Amino acid sequence: MKRNGGFSLVELMIAMVIGLVIVLGAGQLFMTVFQTNRQVETLSEKQAAVNFAVETLLRDVRRASNITQVGGGLSVTVPNRGDITSGCGSNDSVVKTYRISADEVRDGDGWALEMSQGCNTPSPDYQQVVAALTSNGFEVDGSFSGDGVWGVTLELIATDNSGSPDLLVFRAVNRTEATN
Repeated sequence: MKRNGGFSLVELMIAMVIGLVIVLGAGQLFMTVFQTNRQVETLSEKQAAVNFAVETLLRDVRRASNITQVGGGLSVTVPNRGDITSGCGSNDSVVKTYRISADEVRDGDGWALEMSQGCNTPSPDYQQVVAALTSNGFEVDGSFSGDGVWGVTLELIATDNSGSPDLLVFRAVNRTEATN
């Protein structure tokens, strides 16, 4: 008579170890993909914020009727083209001031570029444009201003909070000054 006993204890233990190794490998792969996805998402949010800040600054410098350096910041006077809709007419000018200050949202971990705007005069109320700058992360170079060219530097905290900061330098041309 033949005995039909199934799997032995050793065979079951080996199968469980192999299954455990496969599950642990899949879990490690999942964690790696999740962390990479989070890093890419953080980087893309940072890039979108910087793009917005750069486009805002470029637009304001290009169409400004007056540009002055204020401390480490920049003050531009632009025609009102929907920048301020209430209390400011279409023939009025809008004064925008950009500055860097401690980033209160991130509990002092980094600095933020802020902007205020007012109808014909600067406003004391600032709104955050972009965060995650270093302490000297916004610099305006007016040495080219005779040609209508303004240099602006944004220095961002490294995405992984280690290593050297990311540096973004651009030049904006004021069309009115450049053509005169």
